[in-house]
Amino acid sequence: MYRSIVISGPIASGTSTTAKALTKKLNLKYESAGEFFRKYMLENNIPLHDKAKIPDELDQEIDRKLADLADRGGIVVDAHYHGYFTRDMPHVLKVLLTCDYKTRIDRALLRTHTHNETEEEIRLREEGLDKKFRKLYADENFLDPKFFDLVIDTTNTTEEEVTGKIIEKYSSSS
Repeated sequence: MYRSIVISGPIASGTSTTAKALTKKLNLKYESAGEFFRKYMLENNIPLHDKAKIPDELDQEIDRKLADLADRGGIVVDAHYHGYFTRDMPHVLKVLLTCDYKTRIDRALLRTHTHNETEEEIRLREEGLDKKFRKLYADENFLDPKFFDLVIDTTNTTEEEVTGKIIEKYSSSS
């Protein structure tokens, strides 16, 4: 029986949109690694694509906190690495959202979180996420589908279709 949901995926694949929608529909709490790190980087004048400038200890502290919250239950966690971190937790529904590159870039260029990004900065941010993960945790692809219970391509899928598939899987475990 699932008690929590972890949403992971590459930049602009729809993880935040999906996670926020799920929290409303399922009345669960919401935590986002991305929101925390965007705020931290803005406050410390660090370019969003330069993950190497975040202290390793801070990365590890936030990662532990989010994994612990997912383990306890009652939450949707939106975080790049957490499908991997919760891979051995059968009570956590691990969802990987995928999307074709062009669609992701188009989406990312249209949005404003705390930073406006160029395509090059998005590419550098994805490389930085991968390098940081490999440095701190494992020489693996943290978005490998083998770590997930459900994989959804959001390229041509509506938010309602994506959340519907996740809710169906989440509810079917009871």
